[in-house]
Amino acid sequence: MEGMGRVAADGPSDAELVHEGILAAGITLVASLPDINLVDLIGRLERDDRLVHVPLSREEEGVGIAAGTYLGGGMPAVLIQNAGLLNACNALTTTALQFEIPMLLLVWYAGHLGDNAFMRLGEVTEPVLRALGIRTFIAPDAAAARSLIPQAATLSRAAMRPVAVLLTKSVLRRSAA
Repeated sequence: MEGMGRVAADGPSDAELVHEGILAAGITLVASLPDINLVDLIGRLERDDRLVHVPLSREEEGVGIAAGTYLGGGMPAVLIQNAGLLNACNALTTTALQFEIPMLLLVWYAGHLGDNAFMRLGEVTEPVLRALGIRTFIAPDAAAARSLIPQAATLSRAAMRPVAVLLTKSVLRRSAA
C-alpha cells in the first residue's frame, strides 16, 4: 500500500497529508470501514502506533466506538464513505447528537465533482448533514485538508457534537499503480 497515493514531485502523498492532519487534530482513535479510495490512508493509520485504528464491519459501529473513546478521555474520528454515513444516521442522532459527543467524521465524498459513479449519493450528502445539524467542511485538496482537519476537531470539541470533513476525489486521489 505504501506509495500508492498521489505524490507531489517534492512533497508528501495526499494520504500522508490527511494523516498528518489527523495527528495534528489530537485524534486518539480512528474507526474506519474499508473503501478503495481510502486504502492508502487506512494503511497509514494501521501502521501508526500513535493512535488506535479500529476496522469496522458497519459504519454505525464506528459511532458507538467513537462515543466510548470520547467518554474514556480520547478524541475519536470515524473514516467512512458517504453511503456509510447515511447508514449511520440513526446512531449519529441517538448517540452522538443526543448525548453531545464530539467526534470527527472523515467522509469520502462519492458523487462529488469528478466522481460520476454515485451522483444521487452525492446529491443527498450535504442536505442530510445539514438536516442533522452537523457542520460540514470540504477541502479543495490534501494540503488544505491537512490544516482543516485540526480546525474541525477543535470545533467538534467546542460544540460538543460531530463535525464532518468531506474528502473529495481532489483530496485523496489515487495513482494508477
